[in-house]
Amino acid sequence: MKVRLVLVEPEGKINMGFIIRLAKNFEVDEVVLINPKFEIDDEVLRFAAQGKDYVSKVKVVNDLDDALEGLKVCTSAKVSHRDPLRDFIVPWELPEKVGVPGVLTLVFGRESVGLTREELKKCDLLLHIPASSQYPVLNLSHAVAIVLWEVWKAYRLNKANLPKPATQERINLVMRHAKELLERFVGDEEKRERLLESLKKLLSKGTDLEVGALLYLLGKCSNVLGLEQKRKE
Repeated sequence: MKVRLVLVEPEGKINMGFIIRLAKNFEVDEVVLINPKFEIDDEVLRFAAQGKDYVSKVKVVNDLDDALEGLKVCTSAKVSHRDPLRDFIVPWELPEKVGVPGVLTLVFGRESVGLTREELKKCDLLLHIPASSQYPVLNLSHAVAIVLWEVWKAYRLNKANLPKPATQERINLVMRHAKELLERFVGDEEKRERLLESLKKLLSKGTDLEVGALLYLLGKCSNVLGLEQKRKE
């Protein structure tokens, strides 16, 4: 899936620098600026930090129509389920609502006034980041960061880099040791069942490393108490 980021008339160099950095963080394929109010200069590059080489992926056009491609998702802090043009989805709903589009174009408006209604009409969906009703408008670069993270998490995150979940085999071994220890030390059968049920839920949330550590500890306890030997006999 190709991810494109479109900024309509961006106004701040600092925000622009942060956004270029974010584009590299989350491997955006293309950044398009519609009539930016500044030149990309040393100040922008300073805030782009190690993402400054991503300037090569930035292009400037004069019209929003020239920047749109594929599935077009506009963003706004001003939304309403009573206004079809401002009816919205939230970032984590993207996979459910649109599947895996060939090209995903994310459109962000001006820091000062966002996107106009005419610009919103050019998009297929409106995306909204829920925030406090007292101050729901996010800084542009912060909003870009949240949306790009959700897109990255949904479509491009390498699951191999995440903590490995515990195997069912290890969970079963922990439960066996726990059951034996509870039978040894807890006389109330109903209480044993409650404790085992709580432990099972806890283990389902644990990583392979965490469950492995618990298995090692309970195994040692069983050995000291002779439960392992008793089982073998």
